[in-house]
Amino acid sequence: MSLTDQRRSPRVEFFLVPAEHEQLPVWVIKPDSLSEARGGVVVNLSEDGLQLLAAAEPALDADHYELRLLLGEDAGVPLFTASVRRVWSRPLSKIVQLCGFEFEGANSEAEEFLRHQTAQITTRKWVRCVLVERMTALA
Repeated sequence: MSLTDQRRSPRVEFFLVPAEHEQLPVWVIKPDSLSEARGGVVVNLSEDGLQLLAAAEPALDADHYELRLLLGEDAGVPLFTASVRRVWSRPLSKIVQLCGFEFEGANSEAEEFLRHQTAQITTRKWVRCVLVERMTALA
């Protein structure tokens, strides 16, 4: 039995999100089924992609991921997804990296949801997510 199987609580990742002249604490609570995925926080959205914060270690160095938005803990809450490609990443602090991703498919559920949430993302209501590594790009 692995250590992950023995956990009594869900896995949590913690970030300090820079906001103007302060750093705000944000927790990403991952469901059991995604406990090995990388937690993140969407902090910016553009026409072609998004920026998110993730823990600095281990570095996000794969090229392709499935982005899954974490919108609630209930089983009835939809899990919006999108295929994304990592374009760049850079350290923001010793514990956090900032990463840029582009959407690989047009109009994914996650992209549509984020477009409707853009105003809230900029007013400190960040969307939590996980990244699941994929081996190849979409055809």
